[in-house]
Amino acid sequence: MSKFASIQLDQIWQKTLTLINENAHFDDAVFNAWFKEDSSLYDIDGELATIIVPFKINKQIMMESIDLIQEKLSQVLDQPVSCQILLRNEVDLLQPSSAVRRRNEIMFEDKIKKEYTFDSFVVGKNNREAYAAAMSACHYPGKFNNPLFIFGNSGLGKTHLLHAIGNFVKENKPDEKVLYIYSEDFVTLLIESMKNKTVEEVKEMICSVDYLLIDDIQRLKQSTSQEIFFNLYNKLVSDNKQIVITSDIHPTELKGIENRLISRFSSGLSVSVGSPEFETAKAILQKKMEGRKEEIMIEDEVLDYLATRFSSDVRKLEGSLNELFFKAILYNPEKIDLAFTQEIFKENPVIAVDDELTPKKIKKAVCEYYGLTRTQIESKSRTKNIANARHIAVYLCRKHLEMPFVKIGFEFGNRDHSTIMASYEKMVKLLKEKETFQQALLQIENKLGIK
Repeated sequence: MSKFASIQLDQIWQKTLTLINENAHFDDAVFNAWFKEDSSLYDIDGELATIIVPFKINKQIMMESIDLIQEKLSQVLDQPVSCQILLRNEVDLLQPSSAVRRRNEIMFEDKIKKEYTFDSFVVGKNNREAYAAAMSACHYPGKFNNPLFIFGNSGLGKTHLLHAIGNFVKENKPDEKVLYIYSEDFVTLLIESMKNKTVEEVKEMICSVDYLLIDDIQRLKQSTSQEIFFNLYNKLVSDNKQIVITSDIHPTELKGIENRLISRFSSGLSVSVGSPEFETAKAILQKKMEGRKEEIMIEDEVLDYLATRFSSDVRKLEGSLNELFFKAILYNPEKIDLAFTQEIFKENPVIAVDDELTPKKIKKAVCEYYGLTRTQIESKSRTKNIANARHIAVYLCRKHLEMPFVKIGFEFGNRDHSTIMASYEKMVKLLKEKETFQQALLQIENKLGIK
């Protein structure tokens, strides 16, 4: 678009008309009728000027004098320009409507949530690397970890870190631009821009940001959007702009994403966010309770219970505490103790005791506890939270079904029996050393109806 305001364009055009009239190329009647009264300078974009007129006859007459118009306009601007003469309705078709522009503006509105900061993020073993990488992206943008790719299951804090980066930039680098956008909104934005011929405008807006934060990149599956994003990505990286991306899986496991994009995602730093261990889950609950301790008395063992039962998903963990507070207000107990809490959450589904126990049911229960999919637990991934879940599932199959290691290996992606044996022994050792795994095993066995 033009760098000139409307009033400037009008002044430039009036000076140009004066020079054209002084040229004595037209008599006053012709000049006033076809030039002065009904024409205007609409836009100057680089070396192209757009002049608009109301009727075809105006356009035809002005086109006959296009060389003169270009000469005089170039003289006023003190630079060479070419001119195009358009009818008003032709300009309307070229330009996006106000509604389209408003939709684009909405997509670029500040969507950073103030409550999601680094201070409110509880750091534990499961997310320490991701936290450190996010902080590094704030302090050294575009230098070491570009792009920063944070992956892990839903509800574990990836989005929180994106917003934390945004809040840090807004507070400490107010002159820099940050854009947080959900990948599906990004696809919508690009598709709409293609329909309404505003692609270049949108690309220019995106390339002007210093931090591009994209949530859930695995949903960027529209091929044309990927083509545009590929070009945007290269431009931002070459300009040392920081890109931070989240996904539910490692970049190499993305489906429906072009290989050249996956290659670029993998060229930066990829860090995982796992399910919080017991200590971290409890710390999250304690953080959530700040400012509410005076309102309701809650026993410490209740937090232990919630941290053990809902640690696979931070959102569920926080939601369980909110539900508990709501029920306490509703039923007004003297205090929230373990008995009251167990009564509130007793309706959580449990596999019937008389059902036949199978490897499939064991894997399902373990996956639900850790917030994983069966594909993940059977995959070759060595990500800590996936590996630990796999160890527990192998242990349960061996302990309760007395399956041979060879058969268990078949159930877990055709693994060698020696690998399964090592997995089983690993869990035996962990159960002796860590209370977290003892509590996890107890909860999963209860869910399976194993006494």
